[in-house]
Amino acid sequence: MTARKLNQTFTNNSTPPLPPGWDDFCTEKNGGSSFTTLQFVCLIDRNNSGRWNFGELRNYIKSREMKYRFDVECLNGANISLISPAKAKNLIEIRVDKCVIEDYYSDCINHVIIPFPDEMEYIALTDVVIMADIFEMMYLGGIIANITHDCHCGNDESVVTRILSNRTYNFGDSAKRYNDMVGREKKMYNISDEPVLRGAQKMHYDTFKIQHICNYSKMQTLDYSINTTPGKFYINTKKETSRYPVLQTLNFSFTDMSSVSELFDDIDKYFPKLKLMDLSHCNIQKLDIDIDSLTKQPTGKVLVVNFTHNNITELQVDVLEKLIQEEGMFVNFSHNPLNCVCSQDMKELIVFVQEKEKWTKPEYQRYEYIREMTCLYPARLNGTALKDLQESQLMCSFHRKLTRSILIEAVIPLTVISVLLLVIIVVMVRFRQEIRILLYTRFNVVLPCQQDETIEDKKFDAFVSYSNEDHEWVRSVFEDDSIEKLKCFKFCLHHRDFMAGKTITENIIDSIESSRHTIVIVSRHFLDSSYCLYEFEEALRQSLSEKKRHLLVILFEDIAEEEMPKVLKTCLKTFTYIHRDDAIFLDRLVYSLSYKQKRRKDGGKKHFVAYENPLCEQTDKNMENIFQNNMLQADNSTHLQRPVKP
Repeated sequence: MTARKLNQTFTNNSTPPLPPGWDDFCTEKNGGSSFTTLQFVCLIDRNNSGRWNFGELRNYIKSREMKYRFDVECLNGANISLISPAKAKNLIEIRVDKCVIEDYYSDCINHVIIPFPDEMEYIALTDVVIMADIFEMMYLGGIIANITHDCHCGNDESVVTRILSNRTYNFGDSAKRYNDMVGREKKMYNISDEPVLRGAQKMHYDTFKIQHICNYSKMQTLDYSINTTPGKFYINTKKETSRYPVLQTLNFSFTDMSSVSELFDDIDKYFPKLKLMDLSHCNIQKLDIDIDSLTKQPTGKVLVVNFTHNNITELQVDVLEKLIQEEGMFVNFSHNPLNCVCSQDMKELIVFVQEKEKWTKPEYQRYEYIREMTCLYPARLNGTALKDLQESQLMCSFHRKLTRSILIEAVIPLTVISVLLLVIIVVMVRFRQEIRILLYTRFNVVLPCQQDETIEDKKFDAFVSYSNEDHEWVRSVFEDDSIEKLKCFKFCLHHRDFMAGKTITENIIDSIESSRHTIVIVSRHFLDSSYCLYEFEEALRQSLSEKKRHLLVILFEDIAEEEMPKVLKTCLKTFTYIHRDDAIFLDRLVYSLSYKQKRRKDGGKKHFVAYENPLCEQTDKNMENIFQNNMLQADNSTHLQRPVKP
């Protein structure tokens, strides 16, 4: 039945509750209405696409004496017109699901002053596509520092629940118009001249210049789940320009955040009443919570943090002890892929979980699930619970005995020749990496201790991330065919290889995932660019998620440690980096980019595995013939091919 007439409410009022024609797709929800509140369910199909219009609804209900609630669902990509922040007199709830949304930023762009008081209590946008115009977004970014309170905060005095889950953007034909305007299709296109990039960088800094503070005085739930790039930018700006005095639930699940340390900085200051923080199904690598920085919680207040289904592989006993003793917080990190290899941390963890007397105490009983957590790696221990794991299963004693036996047998000959080898050993230890590199790049020799590498099917050997201020040097190295050492590698450069029609963020992510490595050129200009830092964080995430050396760092110039972001300083302590002025700079770069594999035996037949390096034109022809003949005799297993020169 469509939009039934209310018994008493409209007996003496001939004006229907909805704008003309809306009863074609909106039905009053049975039992959902009262004499003061109307609730409608609107099902928008292709035939009614575009007819649900927020501007029309806002003008129609503003003089009514009833309050309205709407559940809007779209079918088969139908669209509606919804203006953010959905502020209207008498509208207290709106839920939108699976819709294509138009006009979303029109009020903010047109400087519309909303004369209505805040009334919206519940707003939920789930699985929606927001249609946006690149030129309008550039304009909005330019005025972000002076954005109105209503556009920035949106019903902050009344909203109790805000859900913005799985939102995506579509720029429609404005993407083509923009590409035509900046000449992206031309071969001489220079990304440093791109207005969107400059505007995005300016917007990043101007956001922190917004004068007003959003005070969500009634908000209890904020859900920002299933968004691909919530990022530290969103977290930082929301904390700096907003207040959440009664927020109880904060949901960032399924957002692919690899680090959350900044989210917990001053968490008691920004979220004093928070009870639940959901960070499940992200890409978190470690329990990155500084317990010592947390303020003492009022008696009885407990913050529950959900770290389940992430990528935490190691647990440190000292961190666990601090978590357990923290009465104001409970952290659930079960269902993570523990790596139970022989290590000091794992030995301490086994002792920790098997101290039965300790686990009878109330504070430890809260974390009983730790003892039930199971190993994922290595394969022989898969499914073994920590409480049942024995140190002997780590096979540490076997390795110790084997090492001791070898040392005893070798002590006599080592004593005789120790004097003769002393100088050689010192030189080899001091310059071992340089020797390994030069033997490989100058003589095509792979040392026996070099671990074989699995060949990946990637479009590029490396994506080069750099500031546009440094592009002359980058082009002189990575696009100069006269540099023989690099001719066999294919590099992805944003001024040449970014795809037209895609956003900068999409191009960055695609380029990183399509490359075996990401080369980051770190300069002062690089550190000043938000897009460069975003490329660096994405490459670091790729290295951590793939558990290999995906990220290569080149220091373009000397930069003081205090000038570097925290994550970059940590990265330089973990990853090997190359200085531009290094005497063997090109050799180090070639070595880092190359596949390094040796002869091996397969089924009794010797094979030569081709590897990608700058010496490909000089590879011994006999080895080349051996490789090609063996490839012709191979079975249905994966074939390895020589790379095509760029």
